[in-house]
Amino acid sequence: MIGIEKIDHICIAVKDLKESKSRWEAFLGKQRPDLEYRHDPEAIEVARYYVGEVGYELMSSTREGSDVDRFIKKKGEGVMIISFKVPDTLAAMKKLRAEGFELIDREPRSWGKSRYVFLNPRFMNGVLVEVIDGDEGA
Repeated sequence: MIGIEKIDHICIAVKDLKESKSRWEAFLGKQRPDLEYRHDPEAIEVARYYVGEVGYELMSSTREGSDVDRFIKKKGEGVMIISFKVPDTLAAMKKLRAEGFELIDREPRSWGKSRYVFLNPRFMNGVLVEVIDGDEGA
């Protein structure tokens, strides 16, 4: 319907990014993340590891009261987001709305060369679903 190409990435909300990186790097057999970044508008710090073509992200909050901070306080650490890659986020938004899907965003958000939106987890069986296009590079 919206041209999902693959699972782009899975985000895990963590309290302590440094400690979590150490544990997951040992498990994944990696010495460091494939990509690290901080995204101030979302108040997150991220370590991304690729498992095949799928990104596996450890994400911590950089500010009390942020979405990640609230998630951890409510549900504890764990899977927070599953992101699906599409060719065009804006076109996907229009199709999703027309089919009755509940979106959190009215307009796409931007990060680097990507646009993304979130679907309401209450509508998606408790899963915060992200739809994203573009490249992950900033």
